[in-house]
Amino acid sequence: MKKGYHIAHEASQVDSEEYTGLHGRDEFNAAVTHVVELIRASYALFKQGFYAPSVFVSITVFEEMAKIKAGHTRSRLNTKARVKRGKDPLFNHGKKHKISVDPLYLIGDRIANSIGHDRAVEIFKGYETGEYSEFREKSLYFSRGSSGLHIPAEHFDKKLSAEHLLIAIEICADEFWGMTGETSILFDSTNSLYTEVERELKLS
Repeated sequence: MKKGYHIAHEASQVDSEEYTGLHGRDEFNAAVTHVVELIRASYALFKQGFYAPSVFVSITVFEEMAKIKAGHTRSRLNTKARVKRGKDPLFNHGKKHKISVDPLYLIGDRIANSIGHDRAVEIFKGYETGEYSEFREKSLYFSRGSSGLHIPAEHFDKKLSAEHLLIAIEICADEFWGMTGETSILFDSTNSLYTEVERELKLS
């Protein structure tokens, strides 16, 4: 099984018409600001009790974080290969999940202290293997198959929403804090969100 950091490296060596990388500091800061806005949106949904949509937005954070992490250098490489969108790893949901929800982020202990070591390992492994990538659609769309009716709100609870949001905040802070002065300020501001979600998780 290919590791997330291998996929990230491969993604940095190509580009596509739809994503040529980030061209300069201002674009990098703007993309990270967008990610922080998604984090705040997921937090707002979580606070209102809309747990399934909060999970979906947190997963979107994973995906957008992967695009920045693996693809922002594309604009600076002269030897990259141009590929079609379908061959671009950064337009594949499962590959973006592997890049962002990489067990390497568990070297720090903040996530494990918040949700439990075993649970943290389980979630990161679920995205590494692709098993949890199905949460992306299942947290947003209803379905009616042979096994019955699937309504997202009936399957995504406060605990799962909090876990995803905590992971989204922490992996992005790990990746982007210190990259620029602007991104450091942005992730200083998300620290209070992390603390509040962690508190609610422990009380639930």
